Amino acid sequence: MAVTNRIRGSGRIARLRRWYQRSDWARHTAVLAAVVAAVSLAITAWGTYKSAQVADDQLAQSKEDAEKDERSQAARLSMWGNIKVSVVANRSLDPVWAAFFLNDKQRREKHDNSVTYVFVGVLPPCTAVSVPKAVTFAQATSFAASPGPHTGWIFQGLHFMDNNGQAWVRWNGGELTKTAGPPSKKVILQQKEGGLMADDRAKLSHLSECGKSD
Repeated sequence: MAVTNRIRGSGRIARLRRWYQRSDWARHTAVLAAVVAAVSLAITAWGTYKSAQVADDQLAQSKEDAEKDERSQAARLSMWGNIKVSVVANRSLDPVWAAFFLNDKQRREKHDNSVTYVFVGVLPPCTAVSVPKAVTFAQATSFAASPGPHTGWIFQGLHFMDNNGQAWVRWNGGELTKTAGPPSKKVILQQKEGGLMADDRAKLSHLSECGKSD
């Protein structure tokens, strides 16, 4: 009888051991599955992040390339001069419409920021035009938007249009900035047949190098 009881007890222990082993394996399997799922999720998240990062980099590069393309013609139009003459050079392969713009000293001191434009010309590709300052100031006085006497002109820069219709400003210090549309319609009235300003003292010359920015 005691032997039979021991056998029965041993059988129950064996069944409990097998049940525990099966239960333990199930727990390990669940834990392993959870770990695999977490790793997969982390890999997916990392891949999504890297894809978004690459997309952002590509977008930034595209914008940078577009800005360079947009500025490519404008960067090839330069301006320099001295107290006697101003020179505008168009080193692009397209014609450029250009006009000087100035402020009246007296009105500027009174915080009147009105601007006067003086048409320079439609510069052919690979050409430069030199304009005496006396001519620029005389025409500014003739076409000034503000009536009354003008005690002195402050030369500000050059307003021009590229072949895409975008307006730019080349400031007196050399800085190039994008701006709004063309200036006053009064500038259009200054144009004459032939494409240059209405003064024979404005001289057009050809440049030895073209297609390069200054």
